[in-house]
Amino acid sequence: MSRVLRLTRDLTLATATGCIAAAALGQSLPGTLLVVNREDVAGSLSLFDLPTEKEIARIPIGPGWPHEVSVSPDGRLALTAEYGLATPGERVVVIDIASADVIGHIDTGPNTKPHDTVFLPDGRHALVTLETTDELAVLDVEALTVVRRMPIGAGAREGHMITLSADGTQVYVGGRLGRGTVSIVDVAGGSPPAVLTTGLGAEAITVASTGDVWVLNQDANTISVIDPRELTILATFEAATQPRRLANLPGDRLAIINGNAETAGIRIYDVRTRAVIAMLDVPGEGVAAGGFGFLSVGRHAFVTTRADGRILLYDLDQPHAPPSTFAADHDTPDGMAWSPVRVAALDNPLAGR
Repeated sequence: MSRVLRLTRDLTLATATGCIAAAALGQSLPGTLLVVNREDVAGSLSLFDLPTEKEIARIPIGPGWPHEVSVSPDGRLALTAEYGLATPGERVVVIDIASADVIGHIDTGPNTKPHDTVFLPDGRHALVTLETTDELAVLDVEALTVVRRMPIGAGAREGHMITLSADGTQVYVGGRLGRGTVSIVDVAGGSPPAVLTTGLGAEAITVASTGDVWVLNQDANTISVIDPRELTILATFEAATQPRRLANLPGDRLAIINGNAETAGIRIYDVRTRAVIAMLDVPGEGVAAGGFGFLSVGRHAFVTTRADGRILLYDLDQPHAPPSTFAADHDTPDGMAWSPVRVAALDNPLAGR
């Protein structure tokens, strides 16, 4: 079990700019927000209790620079990977959310550099990208073992981000090196991966409400839309500079956070027409220089700004309202996930102070 730092710091939900009130968040969004801190001494995972607006626990991960976090279908478990600093990481960390404890580690092997994870529908198994070997590993989260490793396909280099089909039979992998590719991989391993070239820096990826796969070609400043059934690219079109991360929203919408220091912002798309229907600012000087994390949960969207250590909160029912500052002076926040499970540390008397 890991040593967990219990925290009771109030979240600074700003109201001076007429943004979202703290009470509104607590009433509309239960559970826990998980935030990876990639340079907090040796890397950590923060657990924010949303109903009480407190960071209730911080779990040390180690010196492996964790970047992303995923949550099991039942909300009970979380996975993050030791990506590595001077040398590639080689472990995935399994965390029990209710107890805010590390259950154990899954060894992915030397020189593997695990990055992004996703649980399979059974909740026991998961997938992780292995960047340096151009593979995926199938994990048994209960047994803490690697079941098998699968290639992401010829020509696909450095699978970085992944997303799962609705039925869990296929996984889509953004390969950001080389030509920039999307791999469509049969989870059961019954057929070889299909690899489509989409554009330089293919990275963030998701399945839209239409069933089509959207991928951000970050270095080409484009977005590609793929039909995973026909294995074809339906369209590739221009994006704002450096499209970084994306998230599905209710009502056949999809949001993309993009930009460099001059053009940071969020564009909301209609996934059927692919038209931009709203644009939101990400305030702050040079915030895009360090990159973003991006998560939507219902009407709420969270943005981490690594350069200045903030977590911003948007109410997407009020797209013209500026965001509130959910947390400030944080330790290089990056990837995020949400769980409906609350941390049992709330029973700790310190949590009410």
